[in-house]
Amino acid sequence: MSKWTDVRDSVIDAIQFDDVGKSMKDELVSWLTNDGLEFAQAFANRVVAECKADASNEAGWCKIRDAFVLPVTLNVGIWVLKTVLAKSQTH
Repeated sequence: MSKWTDVRDSVIDAIQFDDVGKSMKDELVSWLTNDGLEFAQAFANRVVAECKADASNEAGWCKIRDAFVLPVTLNVGIWVLKTVLAKSQTH
């Protein structure tokens, strides 16, 4: 097994899913909105910048992938995540 699989399995084992309730769901949405989005946006920005920088060195499908497909996919994904989390917050 990979190290990621071991980490994932140990985290899942450590979490008591029987205790999931409204307060835990609200806390998760709040954490994702405040901290998770910041991380996701920084990650997407870095990947998009690297892809666009590499696009000029690529040819064919790889040039299209780096110049358009990955940047658009990541930016749309971040926008969807922000929208969903904004609508998921309890007021």
